[in-house]
Amino acid sequence: MTPALRQNLTLAVLVLTGINMRPLLTSIGPLLPDIRAASGMSYTLAALLTALPVIAMGVLALAAGWVDRYIGQKRSIALSLLIIAAGALLREIAPNSGLLLTSALAGGIGIGIIQAAIPAVIKHLFPRRTPLVMGLWSAALMGGGGLGAAFTPWLASHSAAWHDALAWWALPALLALLSWLAICRHLPRAPHQTSASSRVAIIGQRRAWTLGLYFGLINAGYASLIAWLPPYYIQLGDSAQYSGSLLALLTVGQTAGALLLPALARQEDRRQLLLLALALQLIGFCGFIWLPEHFLCALGHCLRRGVGRGVSSVPGAGAGSRRTTGGGRQAGSLYAGDRIYHRRSVALAFRPAA
Repeated sequence: MTPALRQNLTLAVLVLTGINMRPLLTSIGPLLPDIRAASGMSYTLAALLTALPVIAMGVLALAAGWVDRYIGQKRSIALSLLIIAAGALLREIAPNSGLLLTSALAGGIGIGIIQAAIPAVIKHLFPRRTPLVMGLWSAALMGGGGLGAAFTPWLASHSAAWHDALAWWALPALLALLSWLAICRHLPRAPHQTSASSRVAIIGQRRAWTLGLYFGLINAGYASLIAWLPPYYIQLGDSAQYSGSLLALLTVGQTAGALLLPALARQEDRRQLLLLALALQLIGFCGFIWLPEHFLCALGHCLRRGVGRGVSSVPGAGAGSRRTTGGGRQAGSLYAGDRIYHRRSVALAFRPAA
């Protein structure tokens, strides 16, 4: 296999892997009324279906160095895809609140391990194209979320039961697993990871905590939309397919923002860009509050909110691409842990009106 062909195939497998990172979360919202009716879950308990995976991702993001050293990049990705597929298949046994929560936690663990390992994998395999590949990875991740939101209601309408639609998402995870195992044999050995003592400690830096708070608040809004945007529109009288399509539209905006990463990452001063992103998100949220029932308005709210969120994540992705040098891993871990805390809090706090 030529080096060029190997890189292209590896990139395709990474994109396929990224697509599997969000359907676990975004497939829940459009079916939440059916899930609650069948399982008897309260809104607070149902919120854990989104919050538990996010908590698991945060914990494992903080353990990124341990994952690299003791599991290894290749094995960690294969193991994670297997766990994600198992979590999706576990939902086939539903309705049962305990099994649903277990599947959410299992999927979150799988996603968390991959997200902890992937920046180092990309930097190792694509040293000259790291920003571009990180942008494609982010776009695949967000696009997968859109697929989960848009296609799950359709799958539910063409399946015998709603939980069949959730279990179908094991198939792309298994496909990604088989593809990764096939390409792994042709990949170069990962470099030995440096010890924690050789990295720069940043926990005591004020700027690190300020950035952590910034990213945490941004991702808290994202978590609230994943968990409650589809149920919100279903409560307004729209169908599960319509509400899922709106959430998918949100990810279209995110994907557009992520694809701008390679160009935006070259700019040193990104403050004006971040202010623009925050303004877009604020406009989108205000639209959801005051003009939720007009289709074109909802379309605009989703796109503005999505582009704003995608662009505002540029610095985080840039830090991730540098995670294997200096204090990058610690910075990325602090950012991830803080955003997970805010996501969990907001996902649990908000719910549709009774």
